[in-house]
Amino acid sequence: MLLALLVFAALAYAFMPKAVRVETARVARGSLRVTIDAQGRTRVRDRFTVAAPVACFVQRMALRAGDSVTAGDVLAEVRAQDAPMLDTRARAQLQAAQGAAEAGQRQAQARVTAAQAALAFAQWKVEQDRGLRKSGDISEEVLRASELRLTSAQEDLKSAQFGLQGADFNVQQARVALLRVAEASGGERLIIRSPVTGRVLRLWQESEGAVMAGTPLLELGDPERLEVVVDMLSTDAVRIGPLSPVEIVHWGGEGMLSGKVRVVEPSGFTKISALGVEEQRVNVIVDFNEPRARFAALGDGYRVETRTQVWRRDNVLKVPGSALFRSGDGFALFVVEQSRAVRREVVVGRRNGLEAEIVEGAAEGQNVIVHPGDAVTDGVAISTP
Repeated sequence: MLLALLVFAALAYAFMPKAVRVETARVARGSLRVTIDAQGRTRVRDRFTVAAPVACFVQRMALRAGDSVTAGDVLAEVRAQDAPMLDTRARAQLQAAQGAAEAGQRQAQARVTAAQAALAFAQWKVEQDRGLRKSGDISEEVLRASELRLTSAQEDLKSAQFGLQGADFNVQQARVALLRVAEASGGERLIIRSPVTGRVLRLWQESEGAVMAGTPLLELGDPERLEVVVDMLSTDAVRIGPLSPVEIVHWGGEGMLSGKVRVVEPSGFTKISALGVEEQRVNVIVDFNEPRARFAALGDGYRVETRTQVWRRDNVLKVPGSALFRSGDGFALFVVEQSRAVRREVVVGRRNGLEAEIVEGAAEGQNVIVHPGDAVTDGVAISTP
């Protein structure tokens, strides 16, 4: 009789449902940040392409990519070819080119004037906000935004001045071309000088040879003034505003670099994805917030990865994203109550790849099951490690 009872008890224990082993996490309050992750590439903010002013024979250049130049340095020596006969059409084309160059010069001067005015206003605004911050009328975040706008205004002025130098050079080149054709001279030696101070980014014409007027010879720029161009989906770009914080990661050096969005370009473009799908993309331009020495190894055209912050809030009730699963049009999760899994429908707010905001359906301090498998059902007994 005793043996039969023991056998019955053993069989009952063997067929009794066993608790499912799960991992849990606690519903807690904390900060939550939503970012858009995308790849980007560095780019020299201001660059200038030096082209042949007239049809000429270019001698082999001594410069190489990476060489430093200052405004007025000799870039190349050329020997002008015999000038073509000057007809009405040729004169009109050269005069139109000169007019376009002079118009570009006036436009560049207007940009410099506007940048100077914007810088003066940004400086005044920072001084005002610093006083208001001391009296406690504005937050530290508002003051930091004003200081960032001041930095952007300073960079915009440098860029506008660089553009004006290039525009002046273009006017000089156009006048030289018109004067030379008008005089119908050829064979004279011409010196092409650097319009700006910077470094040689690229040589388009390394070997000597005959080139046509307007042929690019080399590209100049200042690698110390880098920016990041981030290629994003247009549906993501509309969520980003100027001065949005950006983290620059996986750039090849140690640690993370900080930056801010300067502008979201107003015009998009179509790009074919690796899967052959047409996508509408937009370039987002990011400025570094770090000193140049911090990322001295970065040059023009280097690959980086970025995380652009689009939303952040403190004291948010949140759970790990792995605790959620789809339930109809919404979400659900399992909470732990008396060693059993209890299914709860929840209202989810903001989410990132790791965490999600809980608006309704779970309380602070509750334990939820992360990575629930098929064995986890409503009311099933569970055990934790």
